[in-house]
Amino acid sequence: MTGLLSKLSKGVQQAAGSAPSAYSASNPPAYIYKILPHHTVNPRYALPPVPIPASFEFPVSELDAADGFLHFSTTLQLAGTLNRFFADDKAVTLVKCDYPRLSGFKVVKWEQAGSGGVYPHLYAQLEGENVEDVKELVREERGEGAEKASWDGALEKAEAEGWLV
Repeated sequence: MTGLLSKLSKGVQQAAGSAPSAYSASNPPAYIYKILPHHTVNPRYALPPVPIPASFEFPVSELDAADGFLHFSTTLQLAGTLNRFFADDKAVTLVKCDYPRLSGFKVVKWEQAGSGGVYPHLYAQLEGENVEDVKELVREERGEGAEKASWDGALEKAEAEGWLV
């Protein structure tokens, strides 16, 4: 298991509330990630081609609208977030944001979630000018049954490509 994948697996524990987040406002990551349902799940999430126009406004999920902020995850939290909230999805779109740049222009708060972990929350609309890149992530099936499906392979591939930092 690679170094980052090992850290990502620990993210599953963090999402479950068994370990504190390694990042915070005083110890920020280089990037934070917004997970969007894949456009094949909901056409509302279809994205324009990269480079994304600066004025493009990313769609807000029902959960984000209800909570009044956009939910983000750090690299260490992605596996846990994906396995908890996107376990039934075969694909998602990851939106990669440069944290120092985003937090320099927008309100990003590190807040404790119901799971006990501390997550970055964006209290503003996310526009294309604040996005470094987007990536389709496809979950690999590892045998019969949902318990065999995992996002680890897709995250490992994104790491090997140098996309996850």
